[in-house]
Amino acid sequence: MKIKMQQNEENTRDRKLFLSLLVLSVMILGIIVSGIWYLNLTNFNHISRIILLVVGIIITLFSLIVVLGIVGILIILRKNEPVSFFYGPIRIVISYLFPLVIYLGKILGFDRLEIKNSFIRVNNQLVKPNRLEVAPENILMLLPHCIQQVDCEYRITNDLDNCRRCGRCPVDDILQLRDKYGIKVAVATGGTLARRIIKEVQPRAIIAVACERDLTSGIQDTYPLPVIGVVNIRPEGPCINTLVEIEKLEKAINKLL
Repeated sequence: MKIKMQQNEENTRDRKLFLSLLVLSVMILGIIVSGIWYLNLTNFNHISRIILLVVGIIITLFSLIVVLGIVGILIILRKNEPVSFFYGPIRIVISYLFPLVIYLGKILGFDRLEIKNSFIRVNNQLVKPNRLEVAPENILMLLPHCIQQVDCEYRITNDLDNCRRCGRCPVDDILQLRDKYGIKVAVATGGTLARRIIKEVQPRAIIAVACERDLTSGIQDTYPLPVIGVVNIRPEGPCINTLVEIEKLEKAINKLL
């Protein structure tokens, strides 16, 4: 019980970084909107005033949608269940405000990977499968090609069952999870192939293993399709002989089931 409480506290602390930067981004948007409307009230010529008015209306509407999206994120995290009404605004927040969040975090001295990790944790908390009724065959686990040992002659990119299950890499353990739960597993060599696999399989939920960069871009591309992101381990650096915590994968499967 004590360990679980500590984990919850860590998750809350990690989520707060992204959420705090998100709120700060909205405050900056609010300042910009206020400045534009203030300029609209000054003695600009007619054409300039029309341009400022149009820009002011667009940015104001965008800001209101962003605020609604952030409220939606907080409500879903609080209620612990999905609210479809907020899917649209949340997508706007995830797709268009995330670059500003990264930029602000960089200015304030936060590490880019730390911010992306925080975003992934927030996203994973937004996945509320209690109303999805996801069957095992509707769950797709996407793996990066670097999960396999680089010198292995039995390539699994096109067929996972080429694996000889020697235990040198995590693929054997992942295949055991596949066989145990009946989920679908595929390897994607990049974002384009991942999107094609998703289009062909048409899953109702995804468990994605990748680095922070690929996970954040993948989550942005596929929202509101539920994606649980699991950051890989890179003992030899990025894109070579990466690892993954099998316990986290099994926990993600059980959450969706």
